[in-house]
Amino acid sequence: MTGIRVLAFSPILAGGADKRFLTLLMVLLLAGCAAPVAKPPAAGPWLARQEILANLSDWDISGRIGIINAQEGWHASLQWKQRGPVYAIDLLGPWGQGRVRIEGDAQSVRVRTADGQVRRASDPEQLLVDTLGMRIPLKGLFYWVRGLPDPDRPSELQGDEFGRLNHLQQDGWDISYSEYMTVGSTDLPAQIRARQDEWQVRIAIKAWDLQPPPLQTLL
Repeated sequence: MTGIRVLAFSPILAGGADKRFLTLLMVLLLAGCAAPVAKPPAAGPWLARQEILANLSDWDISGRIGIINAQEGWHASLQWKQRGPVYAIDLLGPWGQGRVRIEGDAQSVRVRTADGQVRRASDPEQLLVDTLGMRIPLKGLFYWVRGLPDPDRPSELQGDEFGRLNHLQQDGWDISYSEYMTVGSTDLPAQIRARQDEWQVRIAIKAWDLQPPPLQTLL
């Protein structure tokens, strides 16, 4: 027989090529799945945002809050009114009950529980633990809810090219920002999660009002 060439197939060579191809494919897949490198927020936009956010002293926030530990979880509607250093925070419907109101300023805090009892203290976080059995980092949240670190405390920041924070570490809390909303010309947090040990505080903000009416305190 002439004119016909028979090409022999080498399973050894083919197997080696398959292995090299699979190795390369795995490397590419692992590279694609690797987490992006954490970076601080872009310096220029972050400096501009810091100035804008630091000047926000009056606001009304409405949304939802969840406080969770290893054993239990509480969920409530949230109304937060801030006027300079003075604040009034209403938690509506936690534990299936009525309203819990937290009022305070830089010097003291007062809590009125759903059964009408009022307690006062100088340390807001300890008062909330003693009164409600919850750990809420109220002093830090005054800054964190705006997407800022407390300027007087050490912090580690991660952010994006627009100067918005994605992640913040401060005072033993890990704070993450998964969503923002545009209010006027400023992006403000819409989804916040703060974690410390077994505790999580999650805030979902429906609306910001940056031109609120005067505050009516009830305590």
